Amino acid sequence: MLKVVLIEEDIAMQALIAEWLTQAGYGVETARGGAATPLAGVALVIADLPKLRDGDAPHVRALRASYPGAPIIGLSAQLARSLSGGSDRARSLGVAALLSKPCTSSELLDAVADAIGPPH
Repeated sequence: MLKVVLIEEDIAMQALIAEWLTQAGYGVETARGGAATPLAGVALVIADLPKLRDGDAPHVRALRASYPGAPIIGLSAQLARSLSGGSDRARSLGVAALLSKPCTSSELLDAVADAIGPPH
């Protein structure tokens, strides 16, 4: 089972996204931003990017250092719409996708499948 680390401050959003991922067949480890402890065997990191307008590159670099080789999907309430990994903004941050909060389950699961493939 592919393991996804979900780092989200909003408890309700964290629970909803974890439910979507679990129902789709992914293993999920959740954490709040300050409590994120690196785990082994992580296939993907999904993280809230609270300072996207100010530039969240240092936060993304820290995640990349904690989870080397794992793609990162960013979540942000500062986006008007979700952006694929091919967008200029996503590429500049080095993330697989940037999803607006709230996003739909299909947006999330499509981005996850694009980043790491199906759960099985």
